[in-house]
Amino acid sequence: MLTVCYSPLPSQNFHKERGFKRLRKIMLINRGIAKSLLALGGGFILSLASLEAEGQAPDSQAGALEQLSSSVQSVVGKVSPAIVRIEVEGYSRGTDDGDDQAPAAHIVTKSKSVASGIILESNGYIVTNAHVIEGARRVRVTLDPKAQGVGKLDASANAGKQFNAAVVGTFAQADLALLKIRATNLPILPLADSSSIQPGQLVFAIGNPEGFDNSVSMGLVSAVARQRAVDRSPAYIQTDAAINPGSSGGALVDIHGNLIGITSFIVTEGGGSEGLGFALPSALIHLICAELKTQGRFEVGDIGLRVQPITPVMATALRLARDSGLIVSDVIPGSTAEAAGIRAQDILLRFDGNPIDDAAQYATSFYPKRVGQSVELELLRGLRPFKTDVTIQPSGEDTDDLLDQVDMQKSMIKQLGIVAVTLTEKSRHAGPALRSRVGVLVAGKLASADIQTGLGVGDLIRSLNGAGVQTVEGLRFLLDKQKSGDPVVLQIERHRKLRYLAFEID
Repeated sequence: MLTVCYSPLPSQNFHKERGFKRLRKIMLINRGIAKSLLALGGGFILSLASLEAEGQAPDSQAGALEQLSSSVQSVVGKVSPAIVRIEVEGYSRGTDDGDDQAPAAHIVTKSKSVASGIILESNGYIVTNAHVIEGARRVRVTLDPKAQGVGKLDASANAGKQFNAAVVGTFAQADLALLKIRATNLPILPLADSSSIQPGQLVFAIGNPEGFDNSVSMGLVSAVARQRAVDRSPAYIQTDAAINPGSSGGALVDIHGNLIGITSFIVTEGGGSEGLGFALPSALIHLICAELKTQGRFEVGDIGLRVQPITPVMATALRLARDSGLIVSDVIPGSTAEAAGIRAQDILLRFDGNPIDDAAQYATSFYPKRVGQSVELELLRGLRPFKTDVTIQPSGEDTDDLLDQVDMQKSMIKQLGIVAVTLTEKSRHAGPALRSRVGVLVAGKLASADIQTGLGVGDLIRSLNGAGVQTVEGLRFLLDKQKSGDPVVLQIERHRKLRYLAFEID
């Protein structure tokens, strides 16, 4: 079974046996890199064979290999100082503890992890993956030793060039986060033109896989526009360069040491690198981080159109004029796409004059656009092509997961062992249908909590000991008045039915 893996390293407390296994893995990876070097240096080897046939000295053969080795070392030496180690302490989704009312995705555990980051600007702006810092209480950045002495560091820097980092902003849809440390004159990576990347191009991945700082792997670009299995994700660069947990947020660079992407996730059966790594292109990094820096967020508009790839079976069954491309699967009621007359089963051909071939390309076409702007769509209805202008509106897409709306620090209610959100119109639609208009919705449970309340994910807390509850802060205020051993009765709504839960405060 294939798994999409984008988790940073959980902990550095290795057992001996795990240590030996990981050491063996490193040896195997290094052997793989050596094989890649030989394969990718095939032109040099053919030249060597030619030299040998012509009776050239062995020194000439060694010189060609030294030239290859020297070129690789030069790239690594240029890139490594701009790669940082990121250590995160906080809360993350853990494993199921057997509670049928709290599936694994809704169990919240304390965690420590190690990941990678890239210095984008010399004054301390660092880019990494959004999932790396999700639920973080503290984010620390450690500079590469080669970066020491490059420039004057802020006086607040800790020993060993370690800094506390502030989260400037995140954009979950592209799994991107921008951090800031108080430092100046840091080494940076110049951005390559990711639109010119081609399959077969030689690339290097540099990060902190399994916590081993500044590890380097070499490979090829396998494809330039892969999409994750979600409707609105951007297109990623696929590479066979070795990427492992802990590589998240690391750099994918070209032979000149320029950044072509940030390593984001892998697809794997065994949990390690299997040659299926994916990186967000540098063009999107530049676009998103520029707005995160100034606004703290990246807003993507919408027109209320949902599309999916056409398959041959779909084309046959629906008698479509094309057996490839994108079909309109849904038009959201009340959206600007509906107002423009677009219907389900229309086929999308062009977006602002540019051919649209896949859902990832369609999703990222909205990134440079802003709410209120108009876009021209060319579509096919039956055999009749037509064009229409559609105004971009604020994205109204609601998440299906309550935990996606949660700030872990503000939403934890330790006395009840839960993570909760104040009921809003958005959270009303994200969870189960509710009768109540106000209350506090249980979004997750703390794995470490040994509290028997009877609460489950999706329950709505309406009152505590008869006092109405409208917000998370209000519920926490009422609980703070209770002493250990005091009786507590919660009125909750579950599956549109009201009931009481009674217990004593620990």
